[in-house]
Amino acid sequence: MSPREGAPRTRGMPLSHHADGRWGGPGKGARSFTAITPGAGATKAASRDGALPLLLVALVVLAVAQNIVLRVAVPLVLVTAAIALYVRGSRRRSSSEAASRGICVDGHGLFFQPESGPPQNVVPLGEPFGMTLVTSAKRDRMVAVWSSPEGLFYVGSTFEGTARRALGTLFDRAFTAVGDDAALEALGPDGAPLELLPSDFATLVFAVEELDPSCVERLVLSDARGAPLTLDGRELVVGERRFDLTAPLEWRPFVFQEAFGQAVAVYQGTSIRQGGSEAVLVALLPSILPYEFGEESDLDRTLLRDLRLMQAPPEEPPPRDARVAIDRLFVLPVRSALDRAPRASQQPSRARA
Repeated sequence: MSPREGAPRTRGMPLSHHADGRWGGPGKGARSFTAITPGAGATKAASRDGALPLLLVALVVLAVAQNIVLRVAVPLVLVTAAIALYVRGSRRRSSSEAASRGICVDGHGLFFQPESGPPQNVVPLGEPFGMTLVTSAKRDRMVAVWSSPEGLFYVGSTFEGTARRALGTLFDRAFTAVGDDAALEALGPDGAPLELLPSDFATLVFAVEELDPSCVERLVLSDARGAPLTLDGRELVVGERRFDLTAPLEWRPFVFQEAFGQAVAVYQGTSIRQGGSEAVLVALLPSILPYEFGEESDLDRTLLRDLRLMQAPPEEPPPRDARVAIDRLFVLPVRSALDRAPRASQQPSRARA
């Protein structure tokens, strides 16, 4: 479960425990990534870059002005203004860097560094963890979600134009959020947006994947009752039920609705059956409104896969005692894993003589 559907957001461990018994933050060789404020980077750059035009105007006035007063007074005023702009921008940059809010990663864990206080080990990398990438249908935003026994941890990045190249190879492994803007939010443990530059975002994802290449096929979750709900690429565990993804199984997607007073909630279900084990994973449907895509060329292979996995016919609501709640963010990763598993053979019914 996630904070969007009632589960607590990652609380984080205040410090990491090293092998020699010490408690401390990231170890030597840790890689740091400074969080950015959405839209603030361009503003800071503009305040510093605005000094250059003023200096150029001052040089022009100095060269062409005939009046001695103008040749001295005007360039002096312009140069003073340019220096003020540059100093202001430098102070803002220094203040931002001094805050150093962001993320660190080393072999012990993924750490969140708040603006003040010690770093928090939000994803212990010594334990099984999962890393799920979620992208917008327009491919202009991506969020990485780490799942672990500590909860969920989100980091996001927004990009356009040439900045998209930094994330290019990640799209093939990302799942699409269609009509679900909330799935693309990324808030840190302090409740503030946790955003990285596209290049830093890609570097962080690759760094974590290098430590555990299998994390991209893993989910470490729990249901509303606290029972395990995990996926490791070869096995799906739902409470006490285990589904072998290397053996034949049956699964089907469906949607259903239920009325609560005068309101109607629409759910998406995923029914799974293998031998004597059966489970029905249930999550809220993010949107029932049709989504308008751009040019046909925008429908890449990954998006076409996700659209296929989203298709589901309406059915009657399943029994409540058979339902297992799952965050809608992880519906597509689970269905994708089920889709790759072999299907149980369907024996054709013999016609009676």
